[in-house]
Amino acid sequence: MNLFPEVDNTGSSKSVVSLHGRPGLDLFSYLTIYPMRGQYSASNGVLYAVAGGKFYSVAGDGTETEKGTLQTSAGRVSFADNGSEVLVVDGTTGYIFNIGGDTFTAIADADFPTTPDMCTFIDGYFIVNKRGTGTFYISGLYDGTAWDALDVATAEAHPDNILAVANDHRELWLFGDFSTEVWVNTGNASFPFERINGAVIEEGIAARWSVAQLDNSLFWLGKNKNGQGRVVRANGYQPQVISTRAIEEAIAGYSDISDAWACALIWHGHAWYVLSFPTADATWVYDATTGMWHEWSSRNAIGEFKRFIGNCYCFAYGKHLFGDYEDGDIYAFNSGTYTDNGEPIVRTRRTQHLSGDMKNLFMSRLQVDMEMGIGDSNYSSDTLIAYLADGSEIADGSILAGGEFAPGGSVNPQAMLRWSDDGGHIFGNEHWVTLGKQGEYKKRAVWNRLGRSRDRVYELNITDPVKVTLIDAHAEITGGRH
Repeated sequence: MNLFPEVDNTGSSKSVVSLHGRPGLDLFSYLTIYPMRGQYSASNGVLYAVAGGKFYSVAGDGTETEKGTLQTSAGRVSFADNGSEVLVVDGTTGYIFNIGGDTFTAIADADFPTTPDMCTFIDGYFIVNKRGTGTFYISGLYDGTAWDALDVATAEAHPDNILAVANDHRELWLFGDFSTEVWVNTGNASFPFERINGAVIEEGIAARWSVAQLDNSLFWLGKNKNGQGRVVRANGYQPQVISTRAIEEAIAGYSDISDAWACALIWHGHAWYVLSFPTADATWVYDATTGMWHEWSSRNAIGEFKRFIGNCYCFAYGKHLFGDYEDGDIYAFNSGTYTDNGEPIVRTRRTQHLSGDMKNLFMSRLQVDMEMGIGDSNYSSDTLIAYLADGSEIADGSILAGGEFAPGGSVNPQAMLRWSDDGGHIFGNEHWVTLGKQGEYKKRAVWNRLGRSRDRVYELNITDPVKVTLIDAHAEITGGRH
């Protein structure tokens, strides 16, 4: 959790796979209205956002300017633009922001569909669905204010509703409950879009906001007449399952997956599909570069660890920007930041089960090979030091209620090990070792005399705001009797 795998097949590293702390979050902008409902980087290079019932433009320095008011104040919104207009749909109506005229207005055309959930843009046309139906509508050419009641079509391969629309390689993907159709602009005089022969996919979408474009393909949370909850990517016009048995087992345990949302981003050579489940308070991340999964989490305002704080995403001004699901904050990813806007990030790694023919195993020693000497060098010796009960030092001038600290840096960061001897159900107390003050590169993270067990699972946690790199682990284990 909050650690992503890095694969090195060059042979130059100590381990083929190492784990690195996910980037932290810096505050980029704050919108006084909340919650964040969506954000979009338009073709003019400007970031637009909807928070509460307001539409904003946000400049590269984070300065926000209110541009208009929506008729709704909650629920996700969808964006698209044609170069001169930005279309926003909120499930109730549609709005046009005229970039040149700097005006934001509701679409007045009586032929504009009611209850539009999602929109996209292809070949000069805005395209929207109508919730609860299998129909979609197109706008006038490069005119989001003009709609014709005859410019409508229906996805008819299966009698299911269109839940999501997406543009991929100038193809229009229409995601239904149990199936997906792919259409293309053929230039037909009566209606320009037609379904591609053979492009009917027997896989629908379980969560309309889970579709995202990444690695030259589309990814989504799948659903068909046989079940739901597996994550797929398009391989041509075939769904390729990318979720593992463990991921699908976790998703199967969630009470509601229809509200899941996803985004996609490229980070330092990694292509991440981020899938978040608000009801279940869980966020899973698939790395298309390595083919591996990991988990993200964030701490909320009252100290509970929940799903990742991002509620919407876009890439703008060279930054990966996430909107907060709790308020109007917009954050930027930063590999040199080790908190989520000041809140600690818990980085967790659990081992596989350690057992041997159900005999007692004597655990004499465990060493975790990781980057050491990572204490914060930005704090001098005369910086106020708050000593925790176990003697570890936290360098920060602000001590919070209840003995917590406002993490600004850690002079002597710690790694916390605990373990379970009942198959991972109940874990014992934490045992702490130092990761080394700045420059103490020869320190070792070693735990001795760890007792015996027939079935042990170790868990390593690091919460200090420092760079974390886990390389390998080595254990000295002796087999015993039944």
